[in-house]
Amino acid sequence: MNALRSEHISRRLWLAMLVIMLSVALISLPLIVSSYRSYQKSSEALQEIQSLKMVAELSNKISRERAPANNAMSSPQDELPEQLGALRKYRAEADIQMQQAAEVLRRTGFAGAARELEQNFKPALALGRQAVDRYIALPYGQRRQEQLDQAIASMFMAWDQSHAVLQHVVSQSKGKDTALSNYYTLILLLADLRDQAGRTASNIMAAVSFNEPIPEENLARFMQTQRQTQYLWQLVNVVQPEHDKTPEFQALHRRVKSGFLDQGLPLIAGLVDESLKGQPYSMTGPQLTQAIVGKFSTVVDLQSYILQYSVDAARQELQQAKKKLIYAILIVLVSLLTVVLTMIYARKWVFEPLIVARRQLFALAQLEDRPALESSRHRQGSSIFDAISRLQKKLQQREALEFQLKHIAHSDSLTGIANRFALDEYIKLLEKQPSQFKQTCLMIIDIDNFKQVNDRCGHIAGDWVIQAVAENLKSCVRASDLLVRYGGDEFLVLIENISQETALKVAEKIRKGVLASEILQCEELAEVNVSISAGVAVGAASWMALLARADEALFRAKAKGKNTVSD
Repeated sequence: MNALRSEHISRRLWLAMLVIMLSVALISLPLIVSSYRSYQKSSEALQEIQSLKMVAELSNKISRERAPANNAMSSPQDELPEQLGALRKYRAEADIQMQQAAEVLRRTGFAGAARELEQNFKPALALGRQAVDRYIALPYGQRRQEQLDQAIASMFMAWDQSHAVLQHVVSQSKGKDTALSNYYTLILLLADLRDQAGRTASNIMAAVSFNEPIPEENLARFMQTQRQTQYLWQLVNVVQPEHDKTPEFQALHRRVKSGFLDQGLPLIAGLVDESLKGQPYSMTGPQLTQAIVGKFSTVVDLQSYILQYSVDAARQELQQAKKKLIYAILIVLVSLLTVVLTMIYARKWVFEPLIVARRQLFALAQLEDRPALESSRHRQGSSIFDAISRLQKKLQQREALEFQLKHIAHSDSLTGIANRFALDEYIKLLEKQPSQFKQTCLMIIDIDNFKQVNDRCGHIAGDWVIQAVAENLKSCVRASDLLVRYGGDEFLVLIENISQETALKVAEKIRKGVLASEILQCEELAEVNVSISAGVAVGAASWMALLARADEALFRAKAKGKNTVSD
């Protein structure tokens, strides 16, 4: 009987060897298929990012068309023929680039984006150009500031459509889920940054050209655009991975900082200040365009570098995927060969000796005392269960530690409320159901005169003020609402399912509570006049739209003289 059992075991071993070989074969196929799909995905990502590069360059081309258009609309009569010639030449180049972009989009599988380019962007650009041409055709004596401003706004709408095509390409791209995802985000950010840069000057172009005060609406747009430009600039530096911040990138980055942010924006801000003080402008419309174009070119240079760098990165990704596919095939072949040789070796030098050993142990077992064997088995089982119990305790301790670490990572150390990490997680949840944004209230709360607190009373007092505001926020909202410390002295409050009227009441309650805070009434802060200003927005199509609305409301609150709530 023992011999029969040994033969049975031998057959099972052969069967196990066959199962292992089949398992390796089954594992090998998915590995090769996965490597091939990665290679195919990298190839598609390269085509996609090349298409994205072309659309981004087209979007930039349309944004830059405002410069020759503004020159033609604001030039003196003796310079008009020359400026018209430059504008027509630029338009012809843009039209060729637009046709090429449409063809590339269709060829690379973005037929929807190509249709959007033809059906939405092209008509919008035509309308913008018509508005520019109608203004140029007006006799100089009949021209008005409002007409020039409307023509400039028409070109803004044309760029908005080109940016929509750019977003369409990104949303339909499969490569945005790969290691190249940062480049897709950067391309969108830089396209928006370039346009916002242009809008800073265009918002005041009409008033400067006619030497008239800048309208309040244009001033508000200028302030919003200026803030948006600074915000986008910060995002560009954050999104760009550290290992991709090459010396060339850093040099271009410094040029944008020194040329555009430190020189271009102050130049425009100076003209705005002249308007507010009722002083004559220090330059004309054409002079403004000429002075600012060079500053904008630094943004274009950085964008062009990122676009080319992203294409090069996609090519490298494709090469790496190709190497991985080749390595996967080689590894699978080597693995199969190794398994076969190992099985042959194991049969002869492992399994057969084990069968012999089993026979010997079986013979010895006949001589052992059965109660002793049962006692030994019981002790071994207890030892195993003890080990499992200890392992479970270790896992529970680790889970508790991970929970504590996650809580710390998502909380602001000074106030104990949520930080930006928690906000990002919350936004991700909302973006899974975009309709939620239409029912969500966002308050942006900014501490007035906070810099004076730090300057006059020290940073410890500044921390007291921040903590006092945070405590007041906790007492004024529900536990289910999200409180976020968004910046040094800036807080966000997100409330779901609330009306505009109720939201304003909550914001007013917060403002009054902060004003009456015992800490803010102390002698050290008496001369600073610490208070808060709040911008309230309820409902939007997306997070960025909701943030923009609340940001505009905060600007209006600040413009009213601070210590106020605006929607």
